[in-house]
Amino acid sequence: MRKIIRIISIIFCMAAVFSISVFSLPGCKKDVPKELNVYVWEGYLPESAVKMFEEETGLKLNITFATDNSMMLTLLKGGGSADIIMPTQNQVNRFYADGLALPLDLKKIPNYEKVAASFKEQPWAKWDGKNMGSGDTYAIPYVFGTSGLVINTEKYTGSLDGIGWEVLFDFSLKGRVSSKNAPESLMLCLDVLGIPRENLITDTQNTLEAARPKVLELRDNLLKFYDTGAEILDLLKNEEVWVSHIWDGGGRKMEKFDRKFIYLLPETGGLGWTDTYMIPANSKNPAGAHMFINFMLKPEVAGMLTAESGYTTTVNGALDFAGDVNKEIYTFSEDELKKLIWQPNFTEDIIEAYTSFWEEISAIK
Repeated sequence: MRKIIRIISIIFCMAAVFSISVFSLPGCKKDVPKELNVYVWEGYLPESAVKMFEEETGLKLNITFATDNSMMLTLLKGGGSADIIMPTQNQVNRFYADGLALPLDLKKIPNYEKVAASFKEQPWAKWDGKNMGSGDTYAIPYVFGTSGLVINTEKYTGSLDGIGWEVLFDFSLKGRVSSKNAPESLMLCLDVLGIPRENLITDTQNTLEAARPKVLELRDNLLKFYDTGAEILDLLKNEEVWVSHIWDGGGRKMEKFDRKFIYLLPETGGLGWTDTYMIPANSKNPAGAHMFINFMLKPEVAGMLTAESGYTTTVNGALDFAGDVNKEIYTFSEDELKKLIWQPNFTEDIIEAYTSFWEEISAIK
C-alpha cells in the first residue's frame, strides 16, 4: 500500500511540475498578452478596422495618436513601451541608432508581398547594426503621401499653371495663406531658394542662416502656422485661409468637401514621404504586433484607410476597396513622381539643430 501511495504521489508531483513547466513556456496561451499598444498617425486606423482586428484576433487595441516622430522616439528613449509605432522613413535611422527597433520576421507577415514593388527593399528599411541598406528588415512602408498645395479656386484668382511654393509668399495673399508649424515648412523654404537639403549635412548652421530671411518672410505672410490637420481643414472651410501647404490626405478631403478646392503638387516638386510600421525592441507582444501589421496590409483594410482619411497606402489593390473615391486624384504622373523631393535620413545632431532653429524662428512675433 505504501508503495502504491508513493507511486501515486510521484505521479501527482510529476503532473504538477509538468503543468507548471508547460504554462511557463513563452509560447503558451497563458503568457500571451491580450492587448496591443499602438502609436499611429491620426486617420490611419479606421474604427471599422479596429473592430475587425479585435474580433479576428481577440486582442484589444490601445490606440495613441502620434503628433510627430519625436513623440514616439521620446517615449521609447524614456523607457516607455509600445508594440507598434509608425516613424516616417526619414526618421527610422534615429530608432536604429539607439537600438529601439526589433527586426521583423517577414515569414509572419505574408501580406508583405502585397506592398508595391517600388516601395520594397528601400535602403532605409534595412539595418545591419551599423548602416542602413543591408541586414534585416526593420520597417515596412505603409502610407505613402505627398505634401503640396490646397487652393480655394473661388478665392485665389491667379493661374494654376506652373504654380509653386512661391504662392505662399505672395504679398497680395497676406493673411490668407498658411503652412504647417513644423520643420517641413523650413524645408520648402530651402526648396524655393534652390538650396539642396543635403547642405544641412555638410554645412548645417550656414544653411540654416541662409534660409532664415525666407522663413521670416513666409511667417510674416501667413495667417498663422497651423498645428494639426483638423485645424487647417477648419481654416479652409471657413475661408479664413485660401491657399495652404498641406499633406495630401487633407487636400483630398477638401476636394471631396467642395469642388472649389484643388490639391496639387508645386511645379518645383512636392514633398514625398512614407510612414512605416515598426515594432519597438521592448514590445511586450511582438507576436501580436506581427499579426497587426499583416492585418493592416490586407487590401480591403488598406482601402478602408483611404476611404476614411484620404491618404493612400503602398498596398496593391487597396483602391479597389476604397468605396467611391476618385482614383484619378490618387494617381501621379511620371513627371510628378520624378520631381518629388524626399527628406534625407539626417543624424540626431542635425535634426536637433534644425528643430531648435525652427522652434526659435516660428515663435518670434
